[in-house]
Amino acid sequence: MYLTYNPNQMFTKLTYVLALCLILSSCGQNSKKEQPSNKEKTTEKSLLATEVGIQNFAVIWKWATNNVDLVNDNVVTISKEFNNLWSKGVIENAYYSSNAKHDKFEYFPNISFFIKAKSVEDVKTKLNELTVVKKGIAFYQIFHVGHLWLDRKHNTIDEKGLKKSYVTVRKTEKKPTEALVKKQTDKIIKLWNAGKIENVYFDIQGTQTESNKEDFVFYANANTEEEARALCESLPFFKEQITSFNLFDVGTFWLGIYN
Repeated sequence: MYLTYNPNQMFTKLTYVLALCLILSSCGQNSKKEQPSNKEKTTEKSLLATEVGIQNFAVIWKWATNNVDLVNDNVVTISKEFNNLWSKGVIENAYYSSNAKHDKFEYFPNISFFIKAKSVEDVKTKLNELTVVKKGIAFYQIFHVGHLWLDRKHNTIDEKGLKKSYVTVRKTEKKPTEALVKKQTDKIIKLWNAGKIENVYFDIQGTQTESNKEDFVFYANANTEEEARALCESLPFFKEQITSFNLFDVGTFWLGIYN
């Protein structure tokens, strides 16, 4: 679901349900910049467009407190800090889940997004400066994912109706053949064109060196976790036991790339 609320509607409706998700509430002022153009993009984003030396890392947050007052008392500060990172293009493609099956805390949502940095240590430095970390409100998991390859086909996905999103984080455990790489690529692009997957991040070096590190991430759009898992298992790399993956329920697409 691509949120199109105006700033006041977003703030009023989501203040308590999203609480921590106020992370980017002031970004509503820039919501028009997030709107997809009428002409749907059909081309892939170029890997070469990424800034030199900058990589993308997936960040999944988990609650570290059960103190509701602590969260509420720091929401405004947390909002400003995350909005600052988003408006500078440091973080992108954020998702929220207000009905998480795991790590559920009161009415607060679970958050995930991508962050741009030069290294894992650089990511930690950026995140450790945030109030949400310094005050022990939440802790994070980091997954290195390389570069954005395929973005989100907003029009196609919106036409198909609301579905939940599940992020799949993959590890390449064996070096694939060129023929298998082509089959995998063709399948992914087919799923992407159909709006079944979005925001595909890809680390070429990881897949080619059998690094056994997280090197391929995408979001599967499905009604259930079982449906999302079946989609992931339909890919040639999984069938040939080239990769393994972990699946996380991240809820709903929220914010894309700041322009």
